[in-house]
Amino acid sequence: MSEKNEQIFENEEFMVLLRKYEKMKNSEGSTFFDVEEFEQIIDYYLDEFEYENAAEAAELGKLQHPASVEIMYKVVHIYLEQGMGRQALDMLEQIPTWEHSNAEFYYLKGTALCVTGKIHEAEKNFDKGLSISTEDHFEALLNIAIAFENARQYRHAIKYLEQAYEISPEYLSVIYDLGYFNERLDNFNKSIEYYQAYLDLDPFSENVWYNLGVAYHKLDQPLKAIAAYDYSIALNPDYASAYFNKANTYGGMADFYSAIETILEFLEIEPENSQALNFLADCYEQTGRFKKALEIYKRVIELDNTDAEAWFGAGMVNYQMNKYDEATIYLLKALEFDGQNTDYWINLGYVYEEAGKQEEAIKCFRQVVRIDPTDLEAWNAFSGLLMSMGELKEALTWLRVAITRFPDDKKLALRIAECHFKLGNKKPGLKFLEIALRKDPGMAREFRRAYTESKWDKAIREIIEKYTK
Repeated sequence: MSEKNEQIFENEEFMVLLRKYEKMKNSEGSTFFDVEEFEQIIDYYLDEFEYENAAEAAELGKLQHPASVEIMYKVVHIYLEQGMGRQALDMLEQIPTWEHSNAEFYYLKGTALCVTGKIHEAEKNFDKGLSISTEDHFEALLNIAIAFENARQYRHAIKYLEQAYEISPEYLSVIYDLGYFNERLDNFNKSIEYYQAYLDLDPFSENVWYNLGVAYHKLDQPLKAIAAYDYSIALNPDYASAYFNKANTYGGMADFYSAIETILEFLEIEPENSQALNFLADCYEQTGRFKKALEIYKRVIELDNTDAEAWFGAGMVNYQMNKYDEATIYLLKALEFDGQNTDYWINLGYVYEEAGKQEEAIKCFRQVVRIDPTDLEAWNAFSGLLMSMGELKEALTWLRVAITRFPDDKKLALRIAECHFKLGNKKPGLKFLEIALRKDPGMAREFRRAYTESKWDKAIREIIEKYTK
């Protein structure tokens, strides 16, 4: 609600008007209201989100004042408030041509065009309205920015907010929006400039300190991000999101002990937050405290039996403790709730492989490449296991598929060479060996481990020597 409208609606005189209007509406009689009164009544209903009542007031207004352009504009506002851009444009077509010298006509048309996705035309209409307006542009610029914000056109919103900033460089909401919109566009350095300008005027804004921390985090400046989060927390010791982001920043720095300390502070505010508990368990896991990690994961599962991340985490802790049967149970449960998660499938494959259940592992790796054919790790795990099982022909079949997807991968090329040599296919083996060594001469060491020198012939030695001199 605008400050002007708030003053009007809190005025006893307006309340008398509203009661008079509603009494007339609920009776069969007719009472005359002038155009300005109808405008106030419509604005009141719009501010209360009572669109049907606003539309009804507009219809009654048109009956009493059929030539009123002001009421026609209010109808446009009603449509726009409901996101009905096409209807708003249709209504604007009925506005008399002499109104084309009125800036409001172009502002409303620009907003309607934003709603319908015609951004370039919207910009032209807004600029036309600004060019012919004789009033202070500041309020108009704010409304234009809001229209583009609602259309998620942040770059366009910034254009008009920057003009507003030039007019009033200490208007805090403009500075905040410039910081936030630049952040949305990944212009983090610019975002930081505006957030710092805001804090120069109001250093006690916990939200802006928090946003500043987010921007620094995005720029991979973790210490500055943590400092910003600390200011936010100092201003509001219950600012849960600041604790959470601070903990995550520590986690990204591999400072898991500080992350644990911080996330425990978060959990004092939100003790049953599953995301935070999973993060805490992961930190315990990273520091080798597996029993503690498992205890936290089990606590999450007690809170929400369908939390796939907790089931997965518990499975991976058991895997690291070499408890393969327990790990399998937890990982299968995770897949029960998130069957398309390739991380779950590939790690279940690794568990099966470690447990000697090769066929089950093969099924898991095959499932990963079916769900996500771009998962290079899965192709390597899949082909490597087949080769270790002696299934060279099947491994070669899958490697040929993989190399078409990853033609630049040296490891796949080397494995194809190994398969060909072991199958007695010398010519293609030499071809792929050279491809792998051309990409990375260091692959010769891996080739020696997989295909010992005792099996080399002259051609293999010549290629090795060519790339390892």
